[in-house]
Amino acid sequence: MKDLSASASGRTHASVDAAYGLLSDFESYPDWFPEGVKSIQVLERDPDGHPSRLQTKLHTSSGPVQRDFDMQMTTVLRRLEMVELRRVPNQNRDSEEMTVSWRLTNGPQTLVAVDLRARLDLPGFLPVGGLAQGMADQFLQAALRRLNRS
Repeated sequence: MKDLSASASGRTHASVDAAYGLLSDFESYPDWFPEGVKSIQVLERDPDGHPSRLQTKLHTSSGPVQRDFDMQMTTVLRRLEMVELRRVPNQNRDSEEMTVSWRLTNGPQTLVAVDLRARLDLPGFLPVGGLAQGMADQFLQAALRRLNRS
């Protein structure tokens, strides 16, 4: 098992409401970050109609390392503050984890921060130094590009 973690943050002139709208619209992720999010399908919705369980295909590449991660994820939403995706274990003995958390702070410019935490069963020979930071940076830059176009 390899533990990976990284954070990235930046500011946008888009409102906190626009940022929350983009980040909580999970089905749009492949549109604004196609190199990292290959697909997202909503499997379940909560009583308010918000997506609560997703089937995702995430992609990462760093140098020679390229990998797709097919996984189910649950969502946690705190309106205008936080959007979080958490990997659902495949079975009882599955100890892999992955969490992508977006935090928003309102101000003259909206602060957008992403935290990526993972514990993945990757081969020992794979060079993963910088992999998580690369993913966090790419997620953030893709979101800021889309927000700054609005």
